[in-house]
Amino acid sequence: MKKRLNIPVLLGFEIGPPESSFNRYRNQYDASIILSHLEKNFDDKVLTITDKDIYAFGLNYVFGLAKTKSKAAIVSTFRLIPQNNDKELLKERLLKECLHEFGHVLGLQHCKEKGCVMNPSNNVRDIDNKSTEFCHMCQIALSK
Repeated sequence: MKKRLNIPVLLGFEIGPPESSFNRYRNQYDASIILSHLEKNFDDKVLTITDKDIYAFGLNYVFGLAKTKSKAAIVSTFRLIPQNNDKELLKERLLKECLHEFGHVLGLQHCKEKGCVMNPSNNVRDIDNKSTEFCHMCQIALSK
């Protein structure tokens, strides 16, 4: 596999979502509130992975969320788990979504190049149909 991002990673740090992020009417967590919480509480760039069902304003759900050139990104496994519990497929989907959301943190927008990990994902088929790689133009943008 190609080298994707050259950034230090700290694993195993556990935090819960702020109580204010839970919307009891939707039975979901507001990803924007979680991102704001992360940005306030961490000095460095941060990506958090949750098993909670998350949403963003105007959408029924999201797989993940990040603002372009922000400090924080979130990815949820809640809707990534395959019906047959295929662990390898789950890991691949999670990798794609983590790369995608952290790509936003690093300044990338959605990409139209077929197969690029920065393609938007409206459903799991969209995730499954893209690669785990950044296209040539996204790689150039990352190297700046």
